[in-house]
Amino acid sequence: MLAGVCLLLTGCAEADQNATGRTVIVTPAIKGNSATLNVGDMLEIQIPTIPIAGYEWEVQDLDANILLQEGSAIYTADPDPNAVGGIVSLRFKAVTVGNTSLNLLYVSSPSDGSPHCHRNPLV
Repeated sequence: MLAGVCLLLTGCAEADQNATGRTVIVTPAIKGNSATLNVGDMLEIQIPTIPIAGYEWEVQDLDANILLQEGSAIYTADPDPNAVGGIVSLRFKAVTVGNTSLNLLYVSSPSDGSPHCHRNPLV
C-alpha cells in the first residue's frame, strides 16, 4: 500500500488583533494543495482512509516554528453501513509568519522496530 499527502502553505500573515482564528479545511487533490493562513488560524486536513491495523498518518517536513500540530489524528468512521473507511482529521495552528510544506505519510512500524512507510501523492 502506498499513501501520502503533500501540502504547501503559501504564507502565514499576521492576524488582525480583533479577529478570531478561522479553520481552513483541506482535502486530498491530485495536483496537491496550497493554503494561505493568518497567524492564529487552524488548518484541518481531512484524509479519506481505510484503516489498516498498525498504520497511522505521520507528519513529515513540517516547520513547527510556523505550523504546530494540535492533538493527535482523529478517525471518524463513515456512517454508511456499507462503507469500509472514514476520514482521518489532523489539525495544525499557524503560529508565526512564514512558508512551510507539510507532508503526511501512512506508515507502520514492523516488528523489528524500523519504520516502514508507503508514499503515494493524494493531495
